[in-house]
Amino acid sequence: MNKNLPQTITTIRGLLAGTGDVAQAIAHALDRQGLLVDPERTYGTVLRRTEQGWAPVTPPAPDTTVPTDLEAQARAWDTACGVARELASSMAMQYAAEPDVTRVTADGDTVVVSLHITDPARWAGWLQSFGLAESQLIQLDYAVCGRTSWGGVPLSVLAYDVPELQAAEVARARRPYRYGGVVYDLALPHRDIKGDTWFFQGETSEGMPLLSIDGRPERCSLSNVVEFSGPLSPVRELLTVAAPGGERA
Repeated sequence: MNKNLPQTITTIRGLLAGTGDVAQAIAHALDRQGLLVDPERTYGTVLRRTEQGWAPVTPPAPDTTVPTDLEAQARAWDTACGVARELASSMAMQYAAEPDVTRVTADGDTVVVSLHITDPARWAGWLQSFGLAESQLIQLDYAVCGRTSWGGVPLSVLAYDVPELQAAEVARARRPYRYGGVVYDLALPHRDIKGDTWFFQGETSEGMPLLSIDGRPERCSLSNVVEFSGPLSPVRELLTVAAPGGERA
């Protein structure tokens, strides 16, 4: 913002209630305060004594080899956009065989990965792959947007149809619990990537579910199980197995 604006506004406001030619009074007042630029005004010439007599001092030419702040910012932006384009191209090839990935592109300095999710377990896997936490997710009507970074490059992940899937999961679940962008039915056992089956065994005082393997007394929080052994998949064929519920820790 022009730093002269506050003083200009104050001057104009003070003169608006005057009489006579208010416009002329305002213009002269602004000019006296140095708030108007005179395109024909000169700021004087500096002279120096030479052997031939007095001569004007010629100002040095600006050093065009040193970029201005604006030029430096523009070059940095171009570089960041170039890095994003390279990463987008690399990720497009990396995920070319993934059925969920519909598009990978660069938007300015940001890489955007578009996903079409039809299986909640697949969405859990992508969250794990991109390291997206609940706090990095934005719920939209038709998609979930996750914002993170990949090798220092801003990364946006757009997962379409996830809200509808989550709503269906909540309606279907007997004991739904949402964590990390995924809805878990705690009434079901869950199998981790190592093949172990976890059962719900109560919750902490903060409400975090506690799980144990095959009903053993050692309990682990859902957050730790997801972080170190996720993603988890519900095991519906074990519905007949009783999973004892614990007390609050």
